[in-house]
Amino acid sequence: MWTEWITLIIASFAFLVAFFFLPETYLPVLLDWKAKSLREVSGKKIYVSEHASTSSFFGRLQYNVPLAVRFATTEPAILALGGFLVLLYILLFSFLSGFDYIFKRTYGLNPLQQGACFASIALGATTFTLTTPAFYIRTRKLTDSNLRAPEHRLRPAMCTAPLLPLSLFWLGWTNYPSISIYSGLGACFCFGVVLNAMYVSSYQYIIDSYGEHAAIALSSITMMRYIVAGGMVMAARPMYDGIGVHWTMTLLGCVAVVLVPGPYLLWRWGERVREKSWGAEGGGK
Repeated sequence: MWTEWITLIIASFAFLVAFFFLPETYLPVLLDWKAKSLREVSGKKIYVSEHASTSSFFGRLQYNVPLAVRFATTEPAILALGGFLVLLYILLFSFLSGFDYIFKRTYGLNPLQQGACFASIALGATTFTLTTPAFYIRTRKLTDSNLRAPEHRLRPAMCTAPLLPLSLFWLGWTNYPSISIYSGLGACFCFGVVLNAMYVSSYQYIIDSYGEHAAIALSSITMMRYIVAGGMVMAARPMYDGIGVHWTMTLLGCVAVVLVPGPYLLWRWGERVREKSWGAEGGGK
């Protein structure tokens, strides 16, 4: 029970901080506020933003929901980065059941020790977070390309993407009682690095690429990864029971190998993809 209460407390605190301290950055809303201010100052009702006059809330909802589905099914950048995030979340969610097989049964851990193994993923994600500022400063000094291009955001993903299949094969084929548990925890640490790096890199790239449509593009990725990864929770235990830890990790590692080229392809061809995209800024050519 306390697990849910602690999660609720942390989430509520984060929501309140965001609600009271994060500034509004959505341009159409800012234009609404500016138009309202001009009406109050001038006393004239001619100042109305396009966003406020286009449609009602339900009208926007009717427009935006199908648009999110269209993004998730037709945009190459969304499909490439979304596929990677879907796999990461499948793994993260399946570990809720999988750690019972990977660590508890292999090494005879109690429930508390099994739960503590998740700290290795959190440590990997935190390590990436702490090193990100230095990473971007370093890359700015080394690069001679346009730093404002969205592709610059893909650097963390490009550096860490190969670690995903490596960590999965490592975790699967060192999962023996005769091999130290710290080997598996090291693989989970690498997974945590990739998890955070891909998440941050993908979201930054999409925000820079899609501008006004960024929120819809991000919601399409979120919808994609939670629908697929949430369903994977139901299949996790039968998969671990049926083919075991070694082949489960091997299967997922092979899928990861297929997805690894995604950030590199976007780095090379991203500008052309955006030019032909109907949703990206400057696209639709």
